Amino acid sequence: MSSFLKNLLAKHKEKKYGKGHRLGDVPTQQQVNASREPPSSPQIANSLKSEAARLAGEAALQRLQYSNRPAHPKPTTSVSQPSKSEAEKAFALKDHYFGKKEIVDNVSLKPKTKINFTSSVFQPGEKYPIEEVEDKIEQNLIQNLEMEPILVSVTLLFTANYKNKEKLDKCVETMNKFVDNIINNPTEKKYRKIRLENPIFKEKVYSCKYADMVLKKSGFVAQTVKLDDEKDDDVFLFEGDDLEKLENLKSALAIGEAIVPELDRDVKVLKIQESSRMNDFSLSDDFFNLKIEELRKEQALRNEAVEKAGMLRTKAMRERDEQMELRRYNYSIIRIKFPDDFIFQAIFKSKEKFDVLYELVQNSISFDNIPFELIGHSLKKPNGNSNLMGLTLAELGLAPSALLYFKISDLIDPSIKSKIHFYLKPELLEQAQNF
Repeated sequence: MSSFLKNLLAKHKEKKYGKGHRLGDVPTQQQVNASREPPSSPQIANSLKSEAARLAGEAALQRLQYSNRPAHPKPTTSVSQPSKSEAEKAFALKDHYFGKKEIVDNVSLKPKTKINFTSSVFQPGEKYPIEEVEDKIEQNLIQNLEMEPILVSVTLLFTANYKNKEKLDKCVETMNKFVDNIINNPTEKKYRKIRLENPIFKEKVYSCKYADMVLKKSGFVAQTVKLDDEKDDDVFLFEGDDLEKLENLKSALAIGEAIVPELDRDVKVLKIQESSRMNDFSLSDDFFNLKIEELRKEQALRNEAVEKAGMLRTKAMRERDEQMELRRYNYSIIRIKFPDDFIFQAIFKSKEKFDVLYELVQNSISFDNIPFELIGHSLKKPNGNSNLMGLTLAELGLAPSALLYFKISDLIDPSIKSKIHFYLKPELLEQAQNF
């Protein structure tokens, strides 16, 4: 069973039965001993983490330095190069046979940074572009349907309809009413039958994707019955006396939640050989809410309007431009340069708060309880980063890309700073790559 299903099942049991403890449960000797031990000193823990980071950092530097060496040393003997006229003849011949390609301005030959999404139901490392990920999530849930039919079908219902919350809420509310009627009146046959042509059921329940699957997995059977006038009528009929299925359905609906695609941070640790490349970003069109051509056209029109206005712009014009700027970018790629010359890189949504960026960096460094700041051209504000919390990356000018610098707070004793040789966690340094 996947970790997702285990968590879902545990949540369902807690909702249905509440938290509890088995009679006779006693703490193990190991737990007793652990409870008597004093908490470890933060300084000792940080010292151990710092030493592990130092070893990992030195190993990473050695590996990256070795990877820079050419696999086959260049021969010392000189090799004759074709003359300029010979090269020109070769290019002319190539153009004659293959056609001459136009040179496109400002196009990078490097692979562009792509936007992908992952999910709690995927395997580690599994990710897809936005146009595929939602279908992949549903396919994954369907593959696990028979393990927990009611829980998974309800999760499918929430996942496929979460974008229309009002419609989903009405579906769940109406489905609960039908189920309550059966539970409260178990011997009344009229409550066990739900007509597909029932206007309320048709509009509020049956119109939601996977609603019919939820009913079928909860004990309902699709049938065609004869009405009094001998006409056929399609219904969902609850058969048998297993009302526990309906109780489980109510519990699942109460804790139901959608499996929403999660942005893949695509975390990387880079060792940049040339400082000029730190600001060298290569972004795909996914980063922009407008296409590149539209951005250029918009900028040209804006420049023209400003020139016509004689550079005089009202407050309303400035505010309108600021709002346009905030809507311009979908994502942001952020690089954090550390004093040891390693760079931490991750992808964010431009509407995410600065808090998310700060927390990710905090969880990626090899020491605890040492305050730090992220500084850069957009973050030159007093009182550290505390006044940036709550602001989006777009509002701070950190979209679609930005380079920030990691700095340990000036309040920290210099003797403590001097003991830090490498900053990122060992498992991240092990993944470092040259850039």
